[in-house]
Amino acid sequence: MNIAELEQIIRDSSDVPNATEEEVVAHFRAKYPVVNFGDRPVYVFTAEREFGGSCHAVSVHGINAPATPEHIYQYALITYCYAGEFKMTVDGAPVTLSAGDCLVADRHVPHGVAATGPNDFAVNIVLNDRFFDDHFLKTATRLGSKFALALSTRTSAHMESRVYQSRNDELARCLVDRILCEKFDPAVATDDIIDSLAEALLTHLLRTYEGDVRSQAEIDQCERLIGRIREHVALNYREGNLGKMAAALGYDATYLSATVRQETGQTFKQLVNEERMKRAAMLLQGTHMTVAEIAAEVGVSNLTQFYKRFREYAGCTPNDYRNQ
Repeated sequence: MNIAELEQIIRDSSDVPNATEEEVVAHFRAKYPVVNFGDRPVYVFTAEREFGGSCHAVSVHGINAPATPEHIYQYALITYCYAGEFKMTVDGAPVTLSAGDCLVADRHVPHGVAATGPNDFAVNIVLNDRFFDDHFLKTATRLGSKFALALSTRTSAHMESRVYQSRNDELARCLVDRILCEKFDPAVATDDIIDSLAEALLTHLLRTYEGDVRSQAEIDQCERLIGRIREHVALNYREGNLGKMAAALGYDATYLSATVRQETGQTFKQLVNEERMKRAAMLLQGTHMTVAEIAAEVGVSNLTQFYKRFREYAGCTPNDYRNQ
């Protein structure tokens, strides 16, 4: 698709129905529950948005659209002002995006949109949890930004948002254009390409406009430490002792535990268990040892626990794995 054609295609492809503001409010009242958020009512969108098996949903909030009341998604949101101005309320405060500006909002941030004029439209990229699990979690840990990690981890309160004044950012515009080209002219692997472009867009915004993104030297230092931790676990998985590993590597145990969780998304125990099950799978494939012998060999003394952990790791029992 020719990028020069995009603006006209977007003007003709608004996902906002041609309705009055009163009709929009009536629709919200009929479909969504209302909660009191602070001193105001906010609609809560249920987790029913259609993603069609993908990790994203891309839509256009088009020209001459009525206002939408404050609402809360169950998903992260990128709103990119493509032309004109896009006036919003974000957590009760007024926000105006000029062409090229971008809002990134976590899952539980209330937001609403003012009525748009004849030259105002924006692109919404909604990202579900699978996007962060499958695509962005590793990137977030490398960046080290608190906002990036909040977007990517399920233990976060998910109440943060950012407005990036990226109006002169050619790379951000290029990535949004390519996402729209894929949306309006889909082909083989379009979903995968949009996922990759959305990851690139979010990564670019965070590393360009977030002040706490780690330097490459800090990233390299952490990766070297994780490499040493993985090497130690591979050699000592039977014992799996955090204190002894900390002593061997010359670090505080609490620091190492936190580093493992931040850099890998796993606890130290999960890292050890993964290595044990990996070794168990190799023994099941390459030896005639009994399951009980393999459990003892990899450091799991409780056979019931071994069966449970192996099923979680491989999706089947040890005997089924061996027979396959």
